[in-house]
Amino acid sequence: MNPVSLACAWLLERPLATMLTTVLLALGVATIAALLSFDHQFRDRLSRDARGIHLVVGAKGSRLQLVLSSVYHADNPTGNIRFADAGPIIGRAAVSRAVPLSLGDSAGPFRVVGTTAEFLELRNAGLAKGRTWNEPFEAVLGPVAARELGLGIGSRFETSHGLGPGSPGHARRLYTVTGILAPTGSVTDRLVLTSLESIWDVHSQRTPGSPSAANRQLREPEITAILLTFASPVRALAVAAEIDRQSAMMTAFPAMEAGRLFALLGPALDVLRGFGIVLMASAALAVFTTLTSALEMRRRDIAVLRALGAVRQWTAGVLLAEATILTLSGTLLGFVLGHFTLWLVGVTVAGAASAGLSGLVFAPGEGWLLLGALLTGIGSAGVPIVRACSGEVSEILAGS
Repeated sequence: MNPVSLACAWLLERPLATMLTTVLLALGVATIAALLSFDHQFRDRLSRDARGIHLVVGAKGSRLQLVLSSVYHADNPTGNIRFADAGPIIGRAAVSRAVPLSLGDSAGPFRVVGTTAEFLELRNAGLAKGRTWNEPFEAVLGPVAARELGLGIGSRFETSHGLGPGSPGHARRLYTVTGILAPTGSVTDRLVLTSLESIWDVHSQRTPGSPSAANRQLREPEITAILLTFASPVRALAVAAEIDRQSAMMTAFPAMEAGRLFALLGPALDVLRGFGIVLMASAALAVFTTLTSALEMRRRDIAVLRALGAVRQWTAGVLLAEATILTLSGTLLGFVLGHFTLWLVGVTVAGAASAGLSGLVFAPGEGWLLLGALLTGIGSAGVPIVRACSGEVSEILAGS
């Protein structure tokens, strides 16, 4: 009989033990695979969304909050700064690109960003259809925002003041969609982009040359943050030190704050990885226990097979096939379970959906996880194989 066929038959004789061992290994592999993929996607997304942004300037508060709200659009803004105060920063010779942002409004679950056309250049975002905004209350939508809001070129929509559900709407002014962006795989896919003047006008701020604000209470225009790009990182450090020292504004480096965010999440991820390793070690012990107990039940059967001419290598092959089937089944089930969990989180959790979490992305380290799980499970069959192949046939049959 083929060793693999016999191994399958032996495993089916003990369905409960086989299932429990497989599930235990699958849970360990799923935990580690999901964490590896999440960590890979999280780091890649943070790097991609911050690409080209060397420094962020905004209102004083938490630097991490400033970066999260202005670069990743994942938190509430720290506050506003006067546009007049931002002018000298934007006009600095050391600054190669300055993109002002005005935040705080939303269209459904998607954030409205008042900015300039340079934002599209900074984000490497091109139009899939339509054109950019030319007049106030014209908007360009990211592809995800357009799809989920059900909007197309020429559609009109209302925005709300605030970023949470139940925020009051700006019903007196409707935006018109003039363009839809091509997918970038970044946070831009989920944004609604418009001009600074649109945000100022809807909040009754003074917009230079805007007659629509003439009969309303006016105040000086404000922005939320400025995204700066420098030709030299050294110049970014000098400008940041000067702004922090001499103004009421605050600066933050996206790369530094991303590292701080990783440091905050690191201990929790390490605990979960440790839990996965413990599950895998327990699964390896379960494979060992399963094979050892099965061996004790089958010592006479194995001795009969050897007496009929089965060589020790054939006997070892049966046990090795049994361990391989158990380990491979649990490992593959674990990968499926881990990535299915990521997919489920990505489509059901709002924060994960906005971050683009996917179950179809595999981290480079998952190949080593697959190899390690297989070697761990198969290696646990070593002792049972040695015991099955040792001893004299006549003594085993006589002892039974």
